[in-house]
Amino acid sequence: MRMLKIFLKSLKEQARDWTTTSLSLVIGPCFVLLYWLMIPSGSTTYGVMVLDYDQGPAGQEVIAVMETLSYSSGDPILDVAPVTDQEKAKSALRDRDVEVLVIIPEDFSATLTAAALGNGSANSSVTFVGDLTNPYYAIGAIMANAAIEEYVQQATGETRTVAIKEIALGASAGRSEFELYVPGMLIISVVMLVFTASMAITYEVEAGTLRRLQITRMTAFDLLTGISLSVILLGILSMLLTLLVAMALGFESQGPIWAAILVAAVTTVSVVGVGLVVAAFSKSVSQAFIIANFPLIFFMFFSGAVYPIPRIQLFEVAGQFVSIYDVIPPTHAVVALNKILTLGAGPADVLYESVSLVVLSVVYFAIGTWLFHRRHMRVS
Repeated sequence: MRMLKIFLKSLKEQARDWTTTSLSLVIGPCFVLLYWLMIPSGSTTYGVMVLDYDQGPAGQEVIAVMETLSYSSGDPILDVAPVTDQEKAKSALRDRDVEVLVIIPEDFSATLTAAALGNGSANSSVTFVGDLTNPYYAIGAIMANAAIEEYVQQATGETRTVAIKEIALGASAGRSEFELYVPGMLIISVVMLVFTASMAITYEVEAGTLRRLQITRMTAFDLLTGISLSVILLGILSMLLTLLVAMALGFESQGPIWAAILVAAVTTVSVVGVGLVVAAFSKSVSQAFIIANFPLIFFMFFSGAVYPIPRIQLFEVAGQFVSIYDVIPPTHAVVALNKILTLGAGPADVLYESVSLVVLSVVYFAIGTWLFHRRHMRVS
């Protein structure tokens, strides 16, 4: 009987704490929905750009073969896009909007024709360009190469006529496995602050300090900004410590360290903004801890910090593809840090990511401030 009373009491408490209970119930279905959006057909399509310099028809024909590659379901394996600007194509590779750039040489058709006529000395080279630290590059390159070999085999009866030459972006070919994970680890050291920010602010509510401070002319902006600045400073120190340890263990940055630090600092501001939103819906530190797990999971698994995810492009703005996950601030930070630390990019090369981080930081901070004032600062 006592057990039944405790059981009923616990059910009532869970019903009253609808925020925590709701998050516990929806997090599983939410992940199922997101993964369905990520991979709607159960298969991944790899972006391949083709720069065709060929003077004959073979270049277009091999592109057509690439486009025919498909899964058993009929979904295409490669998303083939002809391009004319090599530098623009390399920029897309750095942004990881696509996986591979295939460059077909001018003598491709002539070489195949000569080989088909029995000229064994005829040869040509198709060039593959990509970020070798991008796990999707290897698969995209293998599939594109398979299409080329299939076409060459049909045209000449052999495959050794065409050689494959690989060009790695930046220092992506010389990175150790440890160095590949460093950009993601730097972001993880920052996103963990969602706990610190939300719990530090909620503590003022739980301890009753907030009510005493309301007697003064303090505003929600004053309170939240003061606490946030201390958390942001902590985030910068955490990122610096993480980077110093990585460098002591052999990590080498290919780009300016100060640019990476700046990106991490702006990311910290955005994470704190999300922490403010969490605090707005929390009445106790323990509740803030539970709710903060929800955005943390999104930060870690849907930003590319832990493992790469396929980009679901929605539309294009000023030459930049906007993905469904771009509303998650660390998504931009992961791309920016990879560009700087691995590909040797400078501040100008990560301008889009930096602006996106600043805009998202302002938006999340403004929403968090408004929600916190509405839920905790109003005098009842």
